[in-house]
Amino acid sequence: MIPAAWSDPLWSYLWQVALHASVLGLILYVWVHRLGLPSGGTRRRLLALLLVLPMMTAAVPGRTGVHFAEQWAWLNSARLLAVPLVGDLRVHHLVLAAGLLMTLVTIWQELSLALRRPKASTDDVPAALLRMVRERPGWEHCVVAISPAGSILVATSGVPGRPRLIASRGALETLTDTDLAIVVAHEHAHWQRDRWWRLHGLFVVRLLQCYHPAALWAFREYCLEVEVECDAAAVAGRDPHALARVLMRVYHGTDAHDVAARAALRKRVDVLIGPGPVDAGVPPATLATVAVVMLLVLPWLV
Repeated sequence: MIPAAWSDPLWSYLWQVALHASVLGLILYVWVHRLGLPSGGTRRRLLALLLVLPMMTAAVPGRTGVHFAEQWAWLNSARLLAVPLVGDLRVHHLVLAAGLLMTLVTIWQELSLALRRPKASTDDVPAALLRMVRERPGWEHCVVAISPAGSILVATSGVPGRPRLIASRGALETLTDTDLAIVVAHEHAHWQRDRWWRLHGLFVVRLLQCYHPAALWAFREYCLEVEVECDAAAVAGRDPHALARVLMRVYHGTDAHDVAARAALRKRVDVLIGPGPVDAGVPPATLATVAVVMLLVLPWLV
């Protein structure tokens, strides 16, 4: 038997968001690999679709009744959740445990990022760096700070209208002016073409779905695709190998145990020195058709 809590509208909605995201994620994953889609606009749109669409399909009214689940739904997941495993252990116990674990992982990730945020000071900012930053559109009043870290670090924070760029001592001592300019161009690209708003909007959606792995995976992949997009913007009209060399320096300075970060850096380098990202891999009409079909299909899974 499934606990009465699972029949609560909120618990039911949360579970069905996870169910729809898992099904949609599997479909999109197979489709992308069959098409061999490279990094680019199509991948970003599909990942955004994976994050947003399940929250809509799980909210379609008229799906929560027993009659719909038994008579009309293509999949009644309540039967799956009630499958016994060992003793009194049921599948829904594993689902709850997995949801709790993913929530704790999300909290740990966000806390670790906050704790590792580099300390920086606005003292002794090189005039050349300040000029390099503030000559960029929209960054005329950008705050520039220096971190004492010896590793190569250039990052931005803040909100539109009040950006803040942090450069480490290691970056200033290691990178040439040409290298530094292309890295600053990459960071500036994050604030162009509404990329900041889209990324943070999807971050909120991801936090609302922090209990299931499909959302965490989709958001991580989306962030990587945004990095690839900003790399392409930064090297437009420049030699892409210059940024690739900087990324390889960061790669070699990254802890070997940080497999995810090193894999992301390798992919960015591969795209830079390869054909580059493709922003029109699939026609918009095809993506719209996929979204509509999934919008019609997924509500029948309860």
